Amino acid sequence: MVKKSGDNKGLHQQGVHVHSTYITEFDEDFLKVPYQTPYAMHKDGFSDEFLDDALSKIQHKLFGPWGLIGEKGGNDSYADRSSVYIFGQLYGRGTLDLKTRGLMVLAGLCVLQRENVIPTWANACRNLGWSEDELKELGALVSHIGGFPQSRASLMIFDDVFEKRRQAEADSA
Repeated sequence: MVKKSGDNKGLHQQGVHVHSTYITEFDEDFLKVPYQTPYAMHKDGFSDEFLDDALSKIQHKLFGPWGLIGEKGGNDSYADRSSVYIFGQLYGRGTLDLKTRGLMVLAGLCVLQRENVIPTWANACRNLGWSEDELKELGALVSHIGGFPQSRASLMIFDDVFEKRRQAEADSA
């Protein structure tokens, strides 16, 4: 039985991956070149192959195997189509590498102070190979664009994510 509290440590000990502290590693060769999907939505539509590609190569590697809109979303068709569009079509455009895209998303979320998704993307950026120091530098840079309250809040969220990751890594060792 899975513990239903917000205690991420308890969930990790039970073998459940919580999206904001999911820890994985990408193949460095995959990150060195821009990912380009072999599918085109305007030609291929929302095929099962396109969905599998978007999930396995991008979404699940960033966040772990959890649904895009969460278990309570109740609309698998919408979630699947969103995954294909976001992680297949947009992230598969081939212009920017995935590591850069992740940092750009996190920067935008920090400036806009989207506190509910900053932890998820901060963790995803760590999975993409960004160091704690590099992400803290991003948090400091946010002060120039979004102001000091956004910068401070982002840095505090980052610290929480980093601590949870360290604890999860220690628990799994």
